[in-house]
Amino acid sequence: MRNALPTLLLLASALTAQGQHTLSLQECRSRALEHSQGMKIASLQEEKARAEREAAKTHYLPSLSASATGIYLRDHIEMEMYLPTAVVDPETGRMIPNLMTHPVTGGILTGPDGNPLFNLYAWLPLEVSLQGAYMAGVSLEQPLYAGGRIAAGNAMARIGMDMAAENKSLRRSETIYETDQAYWRYVNVQEQLLLAETYERLLQELEEQVRQAHETGYVHRTEWLRVKVRLNEAGLQRQQALNGRELARMDLCRLIGLPAGTPLETSDSTLRQAGTLLPLQVSPDLSNRPEYRLLGKQVELAGEQRRLVRAAFLPTAGLRLGYHYVGGIDLGPTAYDEGNASLIASVSIPLFHWGEGRKKQHAARQDMEIRQAELERHAGLMALEMARAGHLLLEARKRVQLAEESMELAGENLRMHRDRYELDMDLLSDLLEAQVHWQQARSALIGAMAGLRMQETAYRKAHGILE
Repeated sequence: MRNALPTLLLLASALTAQGQHTLSLQECRSRALEHSQGMKIASLQEEKARAEREAAKTHYLPSLSASATGIYLRDHIEMEMYLPTAVVDPETGRMIPNLMTHPVTGGILTGPDGNPLFNLYAWLPLEVSLQGAYMAGVSLEQPLYAGGRIAAGNAMARIGMDMAAENKSLRRSETIYETDQAYWRYVNVQEQLLLAETYERLLQELEEQVRQAHETGYVHRTEWLRVKVRLNEAGLQRQQALNGRELARMDLCRLIGLPAGTPLETSDSTLRQAGTLLPLQVSPDLSNRPEYRLLGKQVELAGEQRRLVRAAFLPTAGLRLGYHYVGGIDLGPTAYDEGNASLIASVSIPLFHWGEGRKKQHAARQDMEIRQAELERHAGLMALEMARAGHLLLEARKRVQLAEESMELAGENLRMHRDRYELDMDLLSDLLEAQVHWQQARSALIGAMAGLRMQETAYRKAHGILE
């Protein structure tokens, strides 16, 4: 029975030698980033914002368009026209209106409508056919001034692209944080399970030896029963640790895109203290946080939206160059087919809209102030979160330090009771109690180290230095 007790000293080395390590933290991060639906959506949003930015740039350039119109009227248009005539001026030889003059005064006579009367009118019957008339043309439009609308639209598109990039950075940070937490939880429960299995095997060996000693009459039956009770408790702890490991494994598989039943092994251990000397930042920089930068971009976007609203009520000017061809119109015995070029300059000046522009600009200004207030509010919360993360990291380090001290004391206590028990100077119950204290101290140390790793990740995320 006493020969099995040195097995306790091998427990620490057994914890790190178990299994083949195949999955590292960096591999889990890479897999999670590739599998994350949030990252895929953020990438698509970034592509969309880039396309919108390129589309907004085209508003500075002229636009070319073509148009065509066809007309078919079943009936012809018939009308009569009376046209004034002209005569040759005998002095100049030019055609002059054939006006009717007063025979006495020589003045030009006018009709009741005030228009001059002619000596002779020509009767012109007219028949117009639109059974196949058409008009086709092309036009080139160039905006000259749009009140700043085009510039504001381009600025908003640029800010939208920046916001998409910041959102992608935020999703990346959240994915890495969630993966790190799941990874260290899995490492923790793996080592807790290994500790529970090793402790249970140790008690099984001890129980077998105490049972044999009881059968030979060397120890009382109560000592054997006492070891049996501790063995049952160890079995329950092992099952709890096994359940916890399976749940943690399934969660990690979900994050890195593997089937839920995939067996996982890790290449990291909570017992190695690499990375625990992360320096605390005395003056946190909020600009490292993608959330803060994203809120700042929202303030900029609200400012450009205000400019866009204002531009809608300012004058606009543009230039249009076109060429149109009209054909298929029959005018009695002749046909009309002709093309013509045109150059049109236009200016539009809003004059009165019942105060709509002023009210919309006021609403846009309020929206910008709301965004600014949200930025300031969240900045305060982020600063508090960063300070809290620093305190929690210090607390986690202190917890590890105390757990290491407790582990050292529990090991010394176990050696003392083991030596006393071998000299028949101590009871079996005292030795079992020392074993329990050592197992609890070891479990607490593993948990404290895992908690430190997770808190380091939380601190890095809070300060925007996760990578």
